[in-house]
Amino acid sequence: MKSLYAAVGLAAGCASAMAQSSITIGGTVDVAGRQVRNGSLGSIKSEVSGSNATSKLVLRVNEDLGDGLSANVYLDGTILADTGIAGASAPSGQFWDRRSTVSLAHARFGEFRLGRDWVPTHLVWSAFDPFITLGIASANTFRSFTASRALGQAFGTLPETQAANPTLRVSNAIEYWLPANLGGVYGNVIVTAGEGGTTAAGGTKGDGFRLGWAGAGFNVAAAQFTTRNATGNQRFKDQVAGISYDLGFAKFDVQQRRWVFGVDRTVNTQVGALIPVGVGFVKLTWIRADQSGATAAQNANDANLIGAGYVYNLSKRTALYAHVSRIDNKGAAIFAIPGGPAVSATASAANYFGGQKSSAYELGLRHDF
Repeated sequence: MKSLYAAVGLAAGCASAMAQSSITIGGTVDVAGRQVRNGSLGSIKSEVSGSNATSKLVLRVNEDLGDGLSANVYLDGTILADTGIAGASAPSGQFWDRRSTVSLAHARFGEFRLGRDWVPTHLVWSAFDPFITLGIASANTFRSFTASRALGQAFGTLPETQAANPTLRVSNAIEYWLPANLGGVYGNVIVTAGEGGTTAAGGTKGDGFRLGWAGAGFNVAAAQFTTRNATGNQRFKDQVAGISYDLGFAKFDVQQRRWVFGVDRTVNTQVGALIPVGVGFVKLTWIRADQSGATAAQNANDANLIGAGYVYNLSKRTALYAHVSRIDNKGAAIFAIPGGPAVSATASAANYFGGQKSSAYELGLRHDF
């Protein structure tokens, strides 16, 4: 009988411990049909993943430690839903490529976080973009290492370098996040360890911050992240500031992001609007990439993007959407919407694209689970 009582007590204790913890599995599957035309090079039709919301699998763990303290795990991995491939970023085998963190959080004192996470500049840039930096009208369209001299000079032009670059996410991070009870003030600071590696392999030595305020319809924020082991171990600065105001019938935003490496820089300016219409909303954006560098020719290689979209909500979890966009390149600029024919910066190449237009449309279906 004592053994029975002991077994019952142990089971009750385990149940109590489990009741203080929670595990949540969720994510998104988003697939669209896209056509991109790159000037005289022609067009390509394709099926793509994540144009309205990134296709992903998310695993979250929370344990209540009492007195406002909790332990948390957040694992977030890309799914290329059009092909079934898991993990979109280099290096290969990086399944939880979007985020993989463990943290201790307190309701009054904030959160201490370790692992792989978003850089502060991307958090601001995506928060103000009506397209949340996804799809053919993304504010990240000009994040091209081939077309943007500042990025290309700092990190190279290989695809694997772009996938692991520190303008999006970083590994080996130590972070502190402010608590949510500061009258609308929010922010975080981050330090990352290079661990003797290279940015191409995801080893970024850097530091940065984000600080903002939201209230009375306004949202204002600024952020910076400095990479200290870019090409030649020089410093690369990524800076962004933005503001939005919600008028009820529409939310408007304006923001600017600067990539600076030596004398080379790309300044991206974005103006957008999010307008509720029926059971969905209209998205509008205009973005300009203004480059400067060591030569007069480089200074002329600028570009403009205009984009529009509509998201029709079938339910809280399911939506249909349509996007259109166009890039006008100036000088010898070769910015292009992803998914089109390959372009080249070399005038003698058969796929040279300097100064031409890139245009696209896409239709898609998204479901959150």
